[in-house]
Amino acid sequence: MIREFVSNLFFNTALGNGFYYNLNQVGIIYLGLISLIAIVLFRLNEKINLRILYLFCFLLSSIATFNVLRYLPYGGDAAIYCELTSFSKNSGISIYNTSFKYTFNYPPIFENILNYLCTLNYEENYYFYSIGFGIFLAILSKNQGKNVILFSLYFLGSFLGLRWSLKTGNFVFLELIFLTLFVVNYKKNNPISYLFLILFGFQRLWYLLLVPLFLFFDRDKSLKKFQLIFVSSFFLILLNFNNLLVYLTSLLPSDEGYSIFKESPGHNTPSIYIGLVKGLGLSPSLISLLFYLLVTFIFLFLFMKNKPLSKEVVAVVLICSLILFNPYLKPYHFIFFTPLLLLIKDSYLTNTKSMLLSIAYPTFFWIVASNLSVGTLTGYFQTVFFGLFVFNLVKLDLNRND
Repeated sequence: MIREFVSNLFFNTALGNGFYYNLNQVGIIYLGLISLIAIVLFRLNEKINLRILYLFCFLLSSIATFNVLRYLPYGGDAAIYCELTSFSKNSGISIYNTSFKYTFNYPPIFENILNYLCTLNYEENYYFYSIGFGIFLAILSKNQGKNVILFSLYFLGSFLGLRWSLKTGNFVFLELIFLTLFVVNYKKNNPISYLFLILFGFQRLWYLLLVPLFLFFDRDKSLKKFQLIFVSSFFLILLNFNNLLVYLTSLLPSDEGYSIFKESPGHNTPSIYIGLVKGLGLSPSLISLLFYLLVTFIFLFLFMKNKPLSKEVVAVVLICSLILFNPYLKPYHFIFFTPLLLLIKDSYLTNTKSMLLSIAYPTFFWIVASNLSVGTLTGYFQTVFFGLFVFNLVKLDLNRND
C-alpha cells in the first residue's frame, strides 16, 4: 500500500496531473492548509534550522525535477522543433507558414541551428544540454568564490525552472550561455556585456527590452555600449534578413490561425498578460500588448525609484522583472534566473525567506497540487513566488545600508 502511494505520488508529480482537473472541495481544503502552514513558516523563518532547510529543499527539488524523466511524455518542445525544421527542409515550405498546430517562434537563423542540433539527436538528448550548463555554472561559481553546494541547490530547484526545462525540452541552452556571459562581463563593467545581452534577448524578442533598461540604469561608458549595440544589431538583422518580416508578423496577436497569445492561462502558461486578457474577457491585440508594456515600464520605474540598491541587485531586478512580466511567460523561463546567482550575495541566497520562496515553497506546492484536483489556474503560484522572491531580495539589499 505504501509502495503504491509513493508510486502514484511520483507519477502525478512528474505529469502535474492535479492541474488538469477542476478545483474541488478537497483541493481547496488542502491548498488552504498548506498555504496557512507556508505563511506560519515564513513568519517564523528565523527559527528554521538552515541545515534542515537545505535537506528539505534538496529532497523536494529532486522529487519535482528528476522525476519528470521517469514518466512519458516529456521533451514535447524538442519533438516539435525537430518536426517543424524537418518538414520545412523536406517540403521547401517556410517554417513560419506550416499547417502545424504550433508555430516556430524563433528568428530565422535558429531554424539552421535547430536543424543541425536535430541531426545530432537533440530530441532524445536535449536534457544533457541543461545538465551540462549546470556543471558549467557550478565550475564558474567555484572560480568566483561562491558556495558551489548552494548554487547547485538553486539550479536544481529554484522556481521549478530546471523541472520545466527537462519536461519540455525547450531550447534554452544558448540563452543560458549568453546570459551567463553577460553577467560575468557586467560584473567587470565591460561594455561587451551588451553584446551578450542582445544575443540573449534575440532568441525571444521580449528580452531585448533589457537593452534600453540597462542603458538607462547603467550609463557608464555609454558611447562604447552604443557602438556594440549598433554593430551587433546590424549583423543579427543581416543574418536573419530572410523571412524576418514573416517571423515578426507571426509573433503579433492575431484573430486568425494559431497565436501564442491564444493559449489559455494556467500552470503551463502563468502569464500575467494572458491571465488579464482572458480574465477581463478581452481579445489579444497589439493595442492591449502595447498598453501592457507601458504599464509594465511605469511600474518598474516607480518600483526602482529612489532605492539605493547595489549595481548587482539592480541587474537582477531588471532581468527578473522582464521574466515576470513576459506577456508569453512559460515556466521554463524561470531557469533564466540561475545565471543571476552569480550577481547575488551568498548571504542573500542563504536567507531562509529566499530559500523558502525560491525552492521549498514552489516545489512543495507543485508536489501537493499535482496529487489533488486543483485546476490549471492554481499554477500561477509559480509567478507569485517568483515575484515575492524579487521583493524579498530588494528588501535584503536595502537593509544592508541600514
